[in-house]
Amino acid sequence: MVTPSSNVGNKSNRTGDVEPDSESRSSVGRRRFLQTAGAGATVALAGCSGGGGNVVRLGATYILSGFASLYGEAAEQGIEMAQSEINDDGGIDGQDVEVIVRDTEASADTAIQQIRSLVEEDDVDGLFGLDSSGVAQAVAPQVAQLQMPFMITHAATPFVTSPEGEHEDSVGNDYVFRDSNSLAQDIYGAARTASELDATEWATIGPDYAFGYETWDYFQDFCAGLGVDAEFTAEQFPPLETGDYTPYISSILDAEPDAVITPLWGADLTTFVGQAEEAGWFDQIDHTLFSVGMGTDLASDGSPLPEGEYASTRYDPFVPDTEANNTFRDAYFEEYDTLPTYNAEGAYRAVYLYKEAIESAGGTDADALVEEFTGMEHSGPVGDYQFSETNQATVSSIWGTISYDEEWESNVLDPVNRYDAGPDELSEALGDSDLPTGI
Repeated sequence: MVTPSSNVGNKSNRTGDVEPDSESRSSVGRRRFLQTAGAGATVALAGCSGGGGNVVRLGATYILSGFASLYGEAAEQGIEMAQSEINDDGGIDGQDVEVIVRDTEASADTAIQQIRSLVEEDDVDGLFGLDSSGVAQAVAPQVAQLQMPFMITHAATPFVTSPEGEHEDSVGNDYVFRDSNSLAQDIYGAARTASELDATEWATIGPDYAFGYETWDYFQDFCAGLGVDAEFTAEQFPPLETGDYTPYISSILDAEPDAVITPLWGADLTTFVGQAEEAGWFDQIDHTLFSVGMGTDLASDGSPLPEGEYASTRYDPFVPDTEANNTFRDAYFEEYDTLPTYNAEGAYRAVYLYKEAIESAGGTDADALVEEFTGMEHSGPVGDYQFSETNQATVSSIWGTISYDEEWESNVLDPVNRYDAGPDELSEALGDSDLPTGI
């Protein structure tokens, strides 16, 4: 349900001291959309205007319940917005677009079940979504069997865009694409950030599955390839949905690192931050890098993340300062009473990618859509990019300094740095590492 809109005036532009490859932001207005879906629920966001009798039907899979449901909720908002815009503008080749959203419950088995149901029972024309790297690695081979294009919009493991056989964990194939940053692109930016900090001893605390381990592996190898003076002294990998981080926090603090990189996410991140603050983490550790810290607008009084620390995002609502980004941000803020997160933007863009591919192909044949996506050049709120030969979007790695803006009632990055993170940059930075670039 969408609540009636409220009018909020535009806010003044914000600028800050930035490096040569850094950028700043501009301004907006707002409204809130709330939607909940229980475990295994199906949410059909059906079109209400547009063209002819037939419908283009897409299937989306996100976490809609449990510790990371806020990611799915943000994705639903991006989907609803894209769908409404497209249908109000005549649809896709005159046909309304309908998106059926299913809950993966952060489970590989559930995700595979939902995806097969979307293809075999709901007869969707294309698929997109996914939040968890572990789930994405399990899903990718199934997508190839189904011979249905899948546009990943969040899950970041590089191994889903690394061709099968390149590495023992690689599961990339012709049907899997990603329109958002991969973990490799994100962590390349983390290593670039680390190279500018007065810190030599590094530790990590990350989730106990592929995403946590891959983050630490890539960070170490990128630091080595970029010549960062770094020692890696401690690591902790608590299970997902950990309630008590105290022993993990104590272990890291006992190691006395200069800096820590953490890929904790969802409710796990909020739990960790609260307990870390109580333990004096941010007084004892000089720098903390949150590799998915700007993926959500964490609700709390005051700053959800400590100001002055560093965070990554796969989309910044203020950068680039383009008509496409500003229009999307303004409309989203007006509609949902919050700044768009990267999961909202990635899902929004996926619907438009399907629109472009279907109209260019002249239909919804799966192999024709795969051909259209392969090497496609596209422009959206995130900026201009192209899909690489491994089906990974060549988007920038975005890192910046965390601050809390009372006017926006949100964390923001200021200044924000955008690092080119294409095949050449990643390959050169990984050097002799056996890890794939995934791009």
